[in-house]
Amino acid sequence: MDDMDEGLIKLANHKDHPTNKAYKVYFFYKRFQSDYFKDLLIKNNVFFEYAEEPNKRGTIFLFGVRKTDNQKVLNLNYVTLGKFRSPFITQKWGQYSVIIISIIIILFSLISFYMNK
Repeated sequence: MDDMDEGLIKLANHKDHPTNKAYKVYFFYKRFQSDYFKDLLIKNNVFFEYAEEPNKRGTIFLFGVRKTDNQKVLNLNYVTLGKFRSPFITQKWGQYSVIIISIIIILFSLISFYMNK
């Protein structure tokens, strides 16, 4: 399963099943994410097939899900990815400085707009 490349930007962790077009394959590279996703699938009574395969990046955890359940599973996938994501800017001072700079830029643009009217 070395062809499970997520693409250049790596936005999606799901693809159509290579042999059965009625299924979609969701994949994870970290066991704790796949375990959480598996628990969500079981709690929501979604039928799935599970496999672990070696990959050039380590072990890949695969979930085959019927496309009829795709909307529900897509939401569960987003919940799983959101639970384990890290913040874009990790330091609080960095987060607040981006907000303050944005507010200052908006204020300067509003002042400029009204002064040049």
